[in-house]
Amino acid sequence: MIGRNESCTAGPIPMSYLTCLAHLLGEWTGMEHIEDYLSYTVYLSWLLFPVVIAFIFPAIIFIFFTYFSILLVHIYIYKRKNELNEANSGDIWYGVKEMLATVWDRHGRIWHGYELHGDENIPEGPALIVFYHGAWPGDFMYFMARLLLQRKRYCYAVTDYFVSRLPG
Repeated sequence: MIGRNESCTAGPIPMSYLTCLAHLLGEWTGMEHIEDYLSYTVYLSWLLFPVVIAFIFPAIIFIFFTYFSILLVHIYIYKRKNELNEANSGDIWYGVKEMLATVWDRHGRIWHGYELHGDENIPEGPALIVFYHGAWPGDFMYFMARLLLQRKRYCYAVTDYFVSRLPG
């Protein structure tokens, strides 16, 4: 075993730091051929790396933007608590909605290339907009953000009864 004053490169056979680490780990755990297990772990990490990039990373980004939105709401309300803006007609929540719509619209445009076509066909009165069944919540949020920024209108969602039973 290597003593306190010796290093991996100071012996009769110099070795790299990773080889030294594998050697020390093998001596510490008592396992023989620890290098084979480490190479298998490296192989699995490279094999699963595209899955992480394709599925887990966008989910983490989406969750981050959700909590970032909550933080922005608290900061905005704290800053504007006593000074209601004339442009928002005295409604503090309109400014919050517009700010969050801008954040989510930029996120949809940059990260997903989201575009809204045909919004000029939405009438000024009530309208029914039908989404496809494969829509995820981000699609609806991006649509709401763009509709609020471009047309200054809100859209209310009607869903099936089971959606209210889903966690989150």
